[in-house]
Amino acid sequence: MASQEENRISRIKDRLLKAVDSWTDPLAIFLNIFLTLFYYLYDVFYVVPQMLGTTGNAVHFVVTTWIVYNILGNLRACSKTKSSVDTLPPELMQPAKGEEHLWHSCEKCQRTVPPRSWHCKVCNICILKRDHHCSFVANCVGHNNHRYFMWFAFYATLGSTIALVENLLFALRNKISVLSLFSFNGLLLAEYLHRGSVNMALEVQVRLVFYVNICAVLFPGLLFFQQIFLIRRNAVMHNSSDRTYDLGCWKNFAQVLGRRHFWTFLSPSIKSPLPNDGTQWQSKHNV
Repeated sequence: MASQEENRISRIKDRLLKAVDSWTDPLAIFLNIFLTLFYYLYDVFYVVPQMLGTTGNAVHFVVTTWIVYNILGNLRACSKTKSSVDTLPPELMQPAKGEEHLWHSCEKCQRTVPPRSWHCKVCNICILKRDHHCSFVANCVGHNNHRYFMWFAFYATLGSTIALVENLLFALRNKISVLSLFSFNGLLLAEYLHRGSVNMALEVQVRLVFYVNICAVLFPGLLFFQQIFLIRRNAVMHNSSDRTYDLGCWKNFAQVLGRRHFWTFLSPSIKSPLPNDGTQWQSKHNV
C-alpha cells in the first residue's frame, strides 16, 4: 500500500512538473529574445548616438550586432539540438562488447542507457551526458549542445555587461543617480514640492532599464562561470564534485567544444565534430 501511494504521489508530481514547464520554457525563451533585442535596439539607436560620434556609432553597431548574432544563434542551436539517447544510430543503442557493465537501466525509459546518461523528467527521456534542463533554452543541456549553451551564456553576459556600462554612463550624463536606490524618494518629494523640476519620465525609464540590466548580467554570468568550473573538471551540474572523467583542461574543453576548440567562439555555425559519440567516456584512470 505504501509503495502504491508513493507511486501515485510521484505521478502527480511528474504531471505538475510537466504542466509548469509547458509554459515556463516558452516564456523563458520569449524573455531571452525580447530582452536581447530590446537592449540592442535601445542602446544602438537611443543611448549610444547621444554619447558617441559617427565613427564610434559605427564600431559599436558592428560589435554589438556580432554579439547579438551569437546570443540568438547559440540560443537557437542549443534549443534545436537534441542530446537524447534516441539521437544515437541503431548500432549504438546497445553497449559494445565488454562494456555492458558500464551501462545502467532506466526505469522510466525501460531500457539500458550509456554511462553519464540520465533521465530528464521534463523531456521525459534519457539525455547523453546530461548537465541540466534549462528553461532559458527550453531544452536539456547535454552532450550534443553543451557547446552552444556555454557560448550563449558567455555572449549574454558580455552583451549585458556592455549595455550596463553604457546605461550607467547615460544615466550619469543625465545626472540620474541610478546607483542610489533611495535617491528616487527624494526626487519624488522634489517633484511634489516643485512641479516640473524633475524629468520623471526619463528618470523612471533610465532607472528601470538599468536595474533590469543588472539582472541580465548576473543570471547568465553565474551560469557561464558555473559552466567553466564544470567543464574544467569534465563534470556535470548534478554531480559537480565528480573528477572521474577529468582528462586535463585542454582535453576537457575539447569534449564540449569539439575539434575546432575555441574557434567555435566566433560563430555557432562553425562545424566542430565532437571527439566521441556520447556512449563511451575515457576516464583519468584509463588514460
